[in-house]
Amino acid sequence: MIDFSAHARDRANHFLQLLAQWVAIPSPFDSETRQPDAPFGQGVADALGWWQKLGDDAGLKTLNVDHHAVHIEYGSGDEIVYVFGHADVIPAGEGWHFPPYQLTRLGDKLMGRGVVDDKGPMIAAWLALDILRELQLPLARRIRLVAGGNEETGFRCIRRYFESQPQPAFAFTPDGKFPVIYGEKGSLLVTLTAPVEQPDLSVSCGEVVNSIPDVAHLRGLSLYCGSWTLEEGFTLLAEPESADHWRLYGRGGHSSKPESCLNPVVATAQLLHQRYNARWTQQLVEITEAKTGQSGVRFALDTAGECGKILLVPTVLNIENGLMTLTLNVRYPENISAEMITESLARWNHDWPASRFEIQPVKPPSLYPPDSPLVQTLHEIYTRHTGDTHHPSRTTGAGSYASAMQNAVIFGCEFPDGSSGNTHSPDEYGSLSRFISAIGIYAEALYRLANLPAETSEKRGN
Repeated sequence: MIDFSAHARDRANHFLQLLAQWVAIPSPFDSETRQPDAPFGQGVADALGWWQKLGDDAGLKTLNVDHHAVHIEYGSGDEIVYVFGHADVIPAGEGWHFPPYQLTRLGDKLMGRGVVDDKGPMIAAWLALDILRELQLPLARRIRLVAGGNEETGFRCIRRYFESQPQPAFAFTPDGKFPVIYGEKGSLLVTLTAPVEQPDLSVSCGEVVNSIPDVAHLRGLSLYCGSWTLEEGFTLLAEPESADHWRLYGRGGHSSKPESCLNPVVATAQLLHQRYNARWTQQLVEITEAKTGQSGVRFALDTAGECGKILLVPTVLNIENGLMTLTLNVRYPENISAEMITESLARWNHDWPASRFEIQPVKPPSLYPPDSPLVQTLHEIYTRHTGDTHHPSRTTGAGSYASAMQNAVIFGCEFPDGSSGNTHSPDEYGSLSRFISAIGIYAEALYRLANLPAETSEKRGN
């Protein structure tokens, strides 16, 4: 039996070197620097270029697919095993205690934007491939490590990639948690616009559609008279330069886990309704309120599927020049369709004829058979490497590239022990020792999948 873990431990310093280089390239979507050769902004293009140079310098085949995604290929064969991750990150945002685009090491703890989402996991996959190359292990299939450039803001990268490239025989994305996640919710964006009767009111809260923000900025709002309250946990601070400028602080995080956050969009909606008691504030409260709005109860969309229940999470709220724009990040299970969501929201919105909403599909839900050779093989590898028999394979409310590929699941790179965290939040962190463990796990996974008998399984979902 090959000791993949021992070979992984030999690569700890190399992992740190590569991660420091990639984290140092700020790569959030940037509309201001978009060009034909940088469709998601210059930072994303630079991050994809770094990934391609990594493969080129190793003498491997690389391909830049329309500046949307870059793959590194090893081996030969008609079929392909994919590891598909991403080079883009969400914006750093406020609240960091360390430079977001500089790798900080505090003992075993590694901090920086992209450390766990998704640059660290992709580097772990790269070093896993390096182990197979060093050992010159026989492979019946090619292996491709693909970095996409638009995972955080729309999945255009992976869709463009598979317009010209073959689908995998087997695949996983290292963009979630171990052991194996075989099903995930679908995703779409709802944008609600409505006229506001207070032309001097200005609100800016959130900039990333799949992240709950930490703070809302409010202007033109008088709070020194009249009665109002905030829910426990939120903080309201006056800006020193003006009596009607405020910052409302909550606690942000990933939009798939709103229960662990204090959403300032929700608190802002409630505050505005207390101050104005207008039709538009009533609508804003109804759609953002946690118990019946975000849960889908108000819209009769709260029937659970195998992937859980629907979430309609408010992530971006802007009010300017008498117009409100609200974005909801919607994650829905396989027993609900985008059409059902659209029809339910349209019926609800009928009570507010002045408002309008638009639906933008992102990806459908997906389920892969949990008893398939792909899921069983990966779970067995994880269990043997970690000794963890307590965490089963499962589904998730988050979304990943796995739903956009055939024969694909989520496999790591976060462990279910709290050693990684703050994804989409300030001070994003991961564990060096756990990354090294993942390198060994991924090395065996690539070796096994490259030689596993083919299967024909179809995902189920809308």
